[in-house]
Amino acid sequence: MSSTHALAHPGSAPVSLRRPRIRATLTIVSLFGLLTAVNLPTALYPLIGDRLHVDEFGITVAFASYVLSLLVGLVLFRPLGERANRRTVLVWALAATSLATLGLALAPTLAWFCLARAIQGLAIAAATGTGSSALRVLLPGRPNLSGRLTLLATSGGVAAGPILGGVLSLAGQQPTQVPFVAWSILLVALIPVILVIAPHPECEPVGRRNTAAPGPVTQQLSTPAAVAASVPAIRMAALVGFVSFAFFGFALSLAPGHFAELFHATSRPLLGLLASLVLLASAAVQLFPVRGRLAAPLGLVAFATGTLLLGLATALASPALTVAACLIAGAGQGIAFQRAFGAAVAAVPSARHGATVNAIYAVTYLGSTLPVLGLGIAASTFGLTPAVLAFTGAIAVACAVLAAVAFRSARTGD
Repeated sequence: MSSTHALAHPGSAPVSLRRPRIRATLTIVSLFGLLTAVNLPTALYPLIGDRLHVDEFGITVAFASYVLSLLVGLVLFRPLGERANRRTVLVWALAATSLATLGLALAPTLAWFCLARAIQGLAIAAATGTGSSALRVLLPGRPNLSGRLTLLATSGGVAAGPILGGVLSLAGQQPTQVPFVAWSILLVALIPVILVIAPHPECEPVGRRNTAAPGPVTQQLSTPAAVAASVPAIRMAALVGFVSFAFFGFALSLAPGHFAELFHATSRPLLGLLASLVLLASAAVQLFPVRGRLAAPLGLVAFATGTLLLGLATALASPALTVAACLIAGAGQGIAFQRAFGAAVAAVPSARHGATVNAIYAVTYLGSTLPVLGLGIAASTFGLTPAVLAFTGAIAVACAVLAAVAFRSARTGD
């Protein structure tokens, strides 16, 4: 397949892109593979905790070390989308993540494990905005689709990581090593494919290829009024992301131990699946475009309902209610974040897409740090089940507040 697109940049001649569909698919696969790698440990955290001799708080520290480095990277690498070659960034991100993932298999202490997680975080920070920018360029005139595909690749990878980690851990005699070694090899295998498929000159950012004076469209989108008009959409996307990833952070760190304790489950694939249900539901929503002004507030209401039901399922120790709660919460989150994220990236010009995505994700991933660390402290102090009950209640309240704001915006047309 060698179809081409004519991509016109303001103030410049159209640029013909070779193999845009294949390159877009490869970008999605790369983002999926990267996010899967960093979430492989989820179902294995109880075993990793035993190997490294740490408790629940140690597990949240291991998880937060990735998120904290990711936050730093999102700030440091924010200009990458406008300055660096996208192919180069993705190749280096794949190489660094592969090396760090292998390091997770070999880490002898919590400190070394956290160092490997930190390297993963920096690599994901570099790749997220860059990969999203690549999709925006490869899908000209379709910012909402590129936004949905970004969410599908990232949320799909986050959801697949715990499941694949649990399944791969059954192969061989080293359950805390085999998944990381296997996935590290797969990430390395993507690098030569990218080098062959994606032409280096076509992966330069718009600003470096286009040396002509900015056209009227670029000037209009760069005015203070246009920038100010995009701020509410960006702020809402960031806040929805913050609450979402606070809940996801729980699912990816303490949920396997919580479900193991609650249901006396020992199957690692089963624990990984339970932890991934909310993420699978969120990723599935990204397969379909969600329209309508009330979609975001209704999604937030469903998210709040699902988290409350999860608290109830914890109190009742009900597996069926747990599954239903995770699916409802995930679907609601997916709808709300798709609408908020899509509105935010559509409100900014293509040249600012990568920086906008990084800014949103910087706030979003902060939700996986402070609340989850607080949850870890509460779990160590009061026990995991009481901490989870309080946590799900707080998430539900936050979703309800955001839903009220979104309803008001929908009614006024903002």
